[in-house]
Amino acid sequence: MRKNIFLLIAFICGIVLNVSAQQKDPERIKQLNEKLVNANSDKVMIAAHRGAHLNAPENSLLSFQHAIDMEIDIVELDVRCTKDHQLVVIHDKTVDRTTNGKGNVDSFTFDEIRKLKLTHKGQLTDQQIPTLEEALLLMKGKILIDLDIKSAICIDKIIQTVKETGSISSCIVFTGDPKHVEMLKKDNKEFKTLLRTHSEAEVKKYLNEVKPEAAHLDESHYTRAVSEFVKSKGTRVWMNALGKVDEKVTKGKVEAFDELLKNGANIIQTDQPELLKKRLIYLGRY
Repeated sequence: MRKNIFLLIAFICGIVLNVSAQQKDPERIKQLNEKLVNANSDKVMIAAHRGAHLNAPENSLLSFQHAIDMEIDIVELDVRCTKDHQLVVIHDKTVDRTTNGKGNVDSFTFDEIRKLKLTHKGQLTDQQIPTLEEALLLMKGKILIDLDIKSAICIDKIIQTVKETGSISSCIVFTGDPKHVEMLKKDNKEFKTLLRTHSEAEVKKYLNEVKPEAAHLDESHYTRAVSEFVKSKGTRVWMNALGKVDEKVTKGKVEAFDELLKNGANIIQTDQPELLKKRLIYLGRY
């Protein structure tokens, strides 16, 4: 009898601890935002591309939870509109690659798309395509959320959803237009932005006009001089490990991440967030 009581107490304590761990920590998002605006820091922030999806479907609530559990800094996700203008989280224009369905995302109504199941490594899972609201409610206050907007016609509704869910302090809006940076800042100074650039000329032009929290550079114009200019404007340098670097890391060459650090990048987006975190800790850069 006494053993059963002890087991029951342990079970209840486990539930309480688990719930407590899932609750948002007001200090956590404050620390992440302070880290983000510290543009000249040599401490590198990590962005988990479509969540931490090695053991879960990409852009799924489970992949986002894995990133939270790993204590990664940023989750990147993609937002599209259904036929009836509901906001869902999916990267591709079609559902073919990531679900058991076929067709364009915007050819499905919300009710239809919710009947689909996400796949992972060719296997069907119990995960649905999340709504933007579900993703924001799961992650707000726990991790920064990079919103890659794939359906331009839904921008206003996306911003409205961010506001209605109380997620402004957790969100970074990815844009290629400096006018959007200015517009968002005027709307609410808490909005943070990641500005896409394609050349050194664009970097200089854009950052003399606006001040995003981060500037997305490409390999073609990722030099020490460009990085120093970006940081001098109070903006972090974002580089992707996606593709060649991540492929090398997957094959066991974790030092490949160092290639992205040499010219001053201090945000790195990757499909291997856990390995990147371990490498940065080893280098004293996290």
